[in-house]
Amino acid sequence: MVLLSACSELPGTGPKGLAVNDFATASRRSDKALPYALVDVGADTIGFLSQPNVVTFQGAFPDKRPKPQQTAGVGDVLNISIFEAAPGGLFTPATAAGARPGNFVDLPPQAVDQKGNIYVPYAGEIAAAARTLPEIQQAIVARLRNRAIEPQVVVSLNQQHSSVVSVLGDVNTPGVLALNSVGERLLAMLARAGGPKFEAIESYVTLQRDGRRVRVLLSRIVHDPRENIFMRPNDVIFVTHEAPTFTALGALNQNVFGFNSEIPFDVETLTLAQAIGKAGGLNDQQSDPAEVFVYRYEDRRLLEKLGVDVSKFSYERIPTIYHINLRDPSGMLLAAGFQMRTKDVMYVANARVVDYYKLLTLISNTANTVSNSANAVTNANVAAKTRW
Repeated sequence: MVLLSACSELPGTGPKGLAVNDFATASRRSDKALPYALVDVGADTIGFLSQPNVVTFQGAFPDKRPKPQQTAGVGDVLNISIFEAAPGGLFTPATAAGARPGNFVDLPPQAVDQKGNIYVPYAGEIAAAARTLPEIQQAIVARLRNRAIEPQVVVSLNQQHSSVVSVLGDVNTPGVLALNSVGERLLAMLARAGGPKFEAIESYVTLQRDGRRVRVLLSRIVHDPRENIFMRPNDVIFVTHEAPTFTALGALNQNVFGFNSEIPFDVETLTLAQAIGKAGGLNDQQSDPAEVFVYRYEDRRLLEKLGVDVSKFSYERIPTIYHINLRDPSGMLLAAGFQMRTKDVMYVANARVVDYYKLLTLISNTANTVSNSANAVTNANVAAKTRW
């Protein structure tokens, strides 16, 4: 009994597999301990856990059409040219007909004011905001029809300030870029901003639109054309450099050899089997293949699909521990399908017999120390008697 109780006091790399799996121990934990959901990965759950990422641009922003027909907005600057059928009209005096290149006049550039209007001489204020350029032309012609000689109006965009996209973060030339009239996709905007500073596998793209914010790995956008969605006015694109990594702890060869426990993905998607391989594999002298765990904060809705009772959790991101038994022949197949996520913690528990080895080693070392000390005292006494 003394030996068994002593095993719980021996050093280790983390919790024992029995402590994680045995729900009876949960009732004996401190009230300050963080509650977690425990999910056994099996044939009934691997289908949900084999998806690389449930968050996508195409899922968050289902309208994949380009932006509607270009309209003027507050702050835009318009060029306005007014043509008349003959000289001697409202804008083309007959006395200057020979000196003019044609029967037209170019007005000074007109900025759309905060009320959404522009001002045209003899036509007054013309509503321009949210109107297309042909609609603005027709509105000006309608106001001048009874004053000018068969007026025709041409309106063009001088400066665009309303239909813009902000591209910020880890790009070579961040700034505010105007959208063209035919519509532009996300990758085209990144190219106009000089492209990302880092590799696509190490860059995340955050898109803010209409109060929503979605974050997707750039390499996924490159590889999946459906993620390269059309941009809309006032979108904000923020590129951040963050290499996807996972942390490998416990009875793994990499940790035995003293390597760094934080390991980069180096690929767009990484399975648990690949992660174990990157960590050098399970240590044959120490690990328990039946006790492989992955720690992460999981989405509440996914856990509901997995059949987990989430009523005791009041938050959306729930602490979760996934358990895979690699002693089962199908365990490796499950590990080959289980998708890792950035910031996951992979932990392999020690085999139970390791604690007994540690305890026996501790007892043996203690006995040797006591024996050596006793021999040293005996030798000292003998030497003292010999001198006397």
